[in-house]
Amino acid sequence: MPESFSQVIGSLAHAVSNSLNSIMAATQLATMLIAQNRADDARVSLDRAEQECLRAARLLRDGRSLATFEVPGGMGGVDIAMVLSVCAEVCSDLGDVRVGCEQGLPLVRGQTDALKRLFLEILDNAFQFGSTSVTVTATADGKQDAVLIELADDGSGVRVQSPAIFQSFMTSEPAEHSGLGLAFAARIAAAYGGAVGCNDTRQGARFWVQLPSADGSGPEH
Repeated sequence: MPESFSQVIGSLAHAVSNSLNSIMAATQLATMLIAQNRADDARVSLDRAEQECLRAARLLRDGRSLATFEVPGGMGGVDIAMVLSVCAEVCSDLGDVRVGCEQGLPLVRGQTDALKRLFLEILDNAFQFGSTSVTVTATADGKQDAVLIELADDGSGVRVQSPAIFQSFMTSEPAEHSGLGLAFAARIAAAYGGAVGCNDTRQGARFWVQLPSADGSGPEH
């Protein structure tokens, strides 16, 4: 289940509080170093405080975006092979995306632009964390009346266990990332009756997305 509004706000408050504490510590250290005529060391601390200010601003901006994000309505049938092909093309400048889809896949429940964002968030996450290629496969899951999409990358694997990796502001590199991309992906999948997950293979990460077929009842969660 995606996080509620109150959960997102709680996580945002915690993340921003940590950043503000770091700013306070860095500025206090800089003040002490200036008093000791250690200008160069003080400058390092002030640079650290500046970076934390930028991080706090990024957290507030991105947190607001997630808290107010509404998944577009529309439960019409979407050609998942087409969606994945478009996403691979969009990400071509980031790395190699190889898509293989089973023939005769059913249309899935959802809205095209929202599903594109779902997969772009996962692909972007892979490339942001060191992957150079991602292999995407889509197969029909007749028992669940759904389509299963797997995205296997060649990166170093995930450092945050699933399902925590899909929580807002959860990232192993907080200085560089807000940790919201996968939270967006999880929210979109859930809105259409689907689900997301991640398995760490120790030789890259393997994300999966299950989306119900447009004509069926879809998987049970």
